[in-house]
Amino acid sequence: MPLSAQSIETAYLAGATAHPGLELALPAFAAFASEREETWQADLSRAPDLYLACACASGVPGAAERFVVLFGDRIESYLGTLATSHDRVDEVRQIVLVRCLVATEQAPPAIAAFSGRGSLEGWVRATAVREALGLERAGKRMLPTGTPETAVVPAWSLADHYREPALRAFIAATRTLAPPHRALLRLHYVHGTTTAQLATMFQVSRATLVRRLTEARQALLEKFSHALGDLAGLGPEDGVAVLRMVKSQIDLSLSSLLRDSSS
Repeated sequence: MPLSAQSIETAYLAGATAHPGLELALPAFAAFASEREETWQADLSRAPDLYLACACASGVPGAAERFVVLFGDRIESYLGTLATSHDRVDEVRQIVLVRCLVATEQAPPAIAAFSGRGSLEGWVRATAVREALGLERAGKRMLPTGTPETAVVPAWSLADHYREPALRAFIAATRTLAPPHRALLRLHYVHGTTTAQLATMFQVSRATLVRRLTEARQALLEKFSHALGDLAGLGPEDGVAVLRMVKSQIDLSLSSLLRDSSS
């Protein structure tokens, strides 16, 4: 029997409550839910998942960011023994996020196929495992790390007595960085998502995305500079000198430092 308007509205309200700030129109959700009535069967526990999936598929501002926050960092745990290295996890994560959230000329984003039969997390887990197995079968080479997984020493050349304060300052800076900035930097520098892919994912122009990325980098560097001054007792001139060294090498070091200091 077809879903009633009341059941759809109830599910819509449950989804909107679970994902505040995602302004998905009721008609769009109603169409999405109705097309899947045989699989989610008006189960209210599935409403938040359907709401987020519909919002992502519809390009609602903030939906992709919400998806990344919820599932991006969980992919390593989903892979289990398939998570053979940081590089393999990052490769799978990038493939999953792009495939789930970015449309191509031939097809909509994969999340548009979410049926609601099970949880969205289960669907993402299955997608991640499938992609990891595909990489194994294809025999793709892992990217060389060049350093032990436990290495967290910055790549720039600082005096020995500044090295530890610099690392602690960077960790403090990343922990206090605004979540949207941190998520954007991790996607670009840690997970290797290109600016073009990010622009498509977040439904903005590439110029706007590059501006946001620049703002995120600048915010991180400013927080780093302030934290380093507090930890190492650096004066303004010394702080500026260290900051110049960080800026000159930031693209080389940001990936490993954001990964290692994100917890």
